[in-house]
Amino acid sequence: MRDLNAVGRIGIGERGAVTRLVFSIKELRSRQLLIHLMRQAELAIRIDPIGNIFGRFDSANTKAPAVLAGSHLDTVIHGGKYDGPVGVIGALEAVRTIRENHIPIHAPLEVVCFVGEESSRFGFSTLGSSLVAGEVHPKDLTNAVDPQGTKLADVLSGLGISSRNLHQLQRPSKSLKAYLELHIEQGPILEAKGKRIGLVTSIAAPSRFRIVFKGRADHSGTTPMEMRKDALVASAQLIEYVEKICRRHSAMEQGRVVRRVKAQARTIARRRSIGVAVLNIREENPVPLDKRLLRVTREICDGKKINYEIMPSGAGHDAMQMAKITRAGMIFVPSRRGISHNPLEWTDPDDIALGAQLLMETMVRVANETP
Repeated sequence: MRDLNAVGRIGIGERGAVTRLVFSIKELRSRQLLIHLMRQAELAIRIDPIGNIFGRFDSANTKAPAVLAGSHLDTVIHGGKYDGPVGVIGALEAVRTIRENHIPIHAPLEVVCFVGEESSRFGFSTLGSSLVAGEVHPKDLTNAVDPQGTKLADVLSGLGISSRNLHQLQRPSKSLKAYLELHIEQGPILEAKGKRIGLVTSIAAPSRFRIVFKGRADHSGTTPMEMRKDALVASAQLIEYVEKICRRHSAMEQGRVVRRVKAQARTIARRRSIGVAVLNIREENPVPLDKRLLRVTREICDGKKINYEIMPSGAGHDAMQMAKITRAGMIFVPSRRGISHNPLEWTDPDDIALGAQLLMETMVRVANETP
């Protein structure tokens, strides 16, 4: 909790809101703090070109595939202090505890902090883990631009990452035994059911795109209503439509809501005689997590009589990318009132401790299992 609170003070602002946008000075400071903590824990540190940080604790078999655990330190604008850091600091604490107590392990353990999990700056989520998984393609970067007009492609270019060498950040599958991620639930289910742990079966997939209406600025007093070309009203109509169709079809087949929203945007623009551009940023598919890892976490919970919930994740996480190159599993801890991405975000320290304990025991079990 000391380390988690130290991270939480970086980027803290009014009413306790935390803002650490990817590649900002504050986000960089949080990564520097993590490097310091990893050095104190005597982990071997590797930082890849985009800034993903890996802290490694070797076993006797240094060539064995590693068990990787972690999350992210970047936040949304005016977010909370638990979304992401619980997974990074929880993984660090797990490895420190294993090392301090001389717990035997037969595979290396690694703590990771992925860069840019949140989409708040560029509209592009799970950036660091996507690069490690080899899931970023040049076309994905075309429409990723921050509110100041800075292109994600230009930021990456400044780090020496071009569209031609994106694949160089990909990690070979054979170097990993599994990826585990501890995270706050960000929803109300665990608290409502009185469960202290959530064991995740699968992760929902985001579709991200930008819709730009282009109208015309006219004098409000002299332009008749029927002759106006108001882009803001068109935007408002589309916002209302998005809510309506999502309420009506919350269980609709994957993809059809996206098509209807894009079609409605074009219909509104045509009806109002204004321009519209639909710019795709990212479209993904839901990701199932590893059933064997789920079985391991269930067995540990059953043995300790921990009340848990088997559940999907409605939010995206780095685990959804890592699942494409290795076995991946997730552990949730409760969020008070389900609040997340908000300064009121809160998880009880005892629940964080229990989640970290479960993470540690799972890492040991997976590291020591025979292939």
